[in-house]
Amino acid sequence: MEQTIIFDYHFLSGIGCWEGGRYNKQIDMYITIENDEGNQEKLIGKVQFQIIYVDQAMEAGYDLYEIFDQKEHTFKLGQDIFDFEVDDIQEDIKEYYDHDFLQSNICILERIEILPEFRCKKLGAKAIKDIIFHFGSSCGLFVGQVFPLQLEPADNDENVWRKSLELNKFSSDEDISFINLKNYYLSMGFDAIPKYKNLIFLNPLRRNDIMDAINLED
Repeated sequence: MEQTIIFDYHFLSGIGCWEGGRYNKQIDMYITIENDEGNQEKLIGKVQFQIIYVDQAMEAGYDLYEIFDQKEHTFKLGQDIFDFEVDDIQEDIKEYYDHDFLQSNICILERIEILPEFRCKKLGAKAIKDIIFHFGSSCGLFVGQVFPLQLEPADNDENVWRKSLELNKFSSDEDISFINLKNYYLSMGFDAIPKYKNLIFLNPLRRNDIMDAINLED
């Protein structure tokens, strides 16, 4: 029976007062295998990312500090990418891309989780390519967080999904783990900008031969 890999996106929105939450959107992608009858057979991966609608938030009267201050880790990352005093992207990032941005909205790639038997098949790269395909016209910058999942604190009550990832197969050496993850993003066409040790960047407005070579039809 023929199988198809599906990228299934989930996020919440609604009517009413969401305050700044409307402009800070958490999105989960579930990567599944489905048969030719459209029935889900297996969950094989997940990608978690956020879109910060900076332009729309500022048009609505919010400042960057308010938007990023909703979550501790988002605030820290916001400080790295934006200058809150001038409500703009950090000058060295702008200079790296010759001040050439479609807009100020950003997509933060937080987690890429692929089951062991589906790794080394470019599945993670194709998932990121699909995210850029759908959200590249609304985000001026994609930012990957370089933090290896295997270095997260151990949890005695780990769920079945996390155990199935077999993160112990990855190097436990911190330096090697960070280098390997950064190289993984670089292999997809992301840019390493000096000073930003744990962040990696992609500007969808710029020509990107590596990302362009990732084929979603294959």
